[in-house]
Amino acid sequence: MIALMRRWLWRLRKLFYLAPTALKLAGVCFLVYIAISISSRVEFAFGYSFADTMRSFFGLNWSLLKVGFLWQPVTYIFMHASFLHLVLNMLALLLFGSSVEVEVGSKRFLEIFFLGGVIGGLGWIVLLALMPHLPAMPDTAQWIPQFARSWVSQSSGRETLTNAMCIGASGAVFSLIGAYAAMFPSRKVYVLLIIIPLRMSARWLAIVLGFLTIAEAVVIHAQVAYAAHLVGGLTGFLYGLWLHKRGFYDD
Repeated sequence: MIALMRRWLWRLRKLFYLAPTALKLAGVCFLVYIAISISSRVEFAFGYSFADTMRSFFGLNWSLLKVGFLWQPVTYIFMHASFLHLVLNMLALLLFGSSVEVEVGSKRFLEIFFLGGVIGGLGWIVLLALMPHLPAMPDTAQWIPQFARSWVSQSSGRETLTNAMCIGASGAVFSLIGAYAAMFPSRKVYVLLIIIPLRMSARWLAIVLGFLTIAEAVVIHAQVAYAAHLVGGLTGFLYGLWLHKRGFYDD
């Protein structure tokens, strides 16, 4: 009985433990969001705010990246479009990121995080470049109701390789989830579906997220930035498989 209680207490400790590096990354993201929120109230020039300038300077944009803004594939990770966007990413970072950091250490945790974020962002640029050559919406989404199809067409039509911008840590976070699923596929995780907690294996969580991301990024063509999620997740999964072969695996 005592051994069983100790085992459950250890599991609870791991569930609520916030690893130091993951916590620092989340803190940086929150500080950046606060800075952008404050600067959005200050006019810069020609009707643009300082926040608009910061997003253009540090967000990921092909037009600026190709002329020398080489820091963007890293800095875009720490910027977020809304408070909800920030909170969802940080919850996933602190929960999955802490679990990954505990298992593989801070160095490899940072490698997974930044590799997924950088490669995910570059994957988003590649998909944007391919968008004009992909099948049109009616050819791949006949099953979508007409009113939804109209909304999707409008939302996806605004993004082109020259004017689109990507911000957010989603690609890096998906990389952590992918790595965790590769190293510990049978471990159970809890996912909150609206208000209902669901328990599933890390493997199935990765499969479900991957399927939804493909549907949104390729079939529906809505918000092409979902490509960063998919590419980031695949990057983390491959890195996790590499670590799995080197001794990080389920008991």
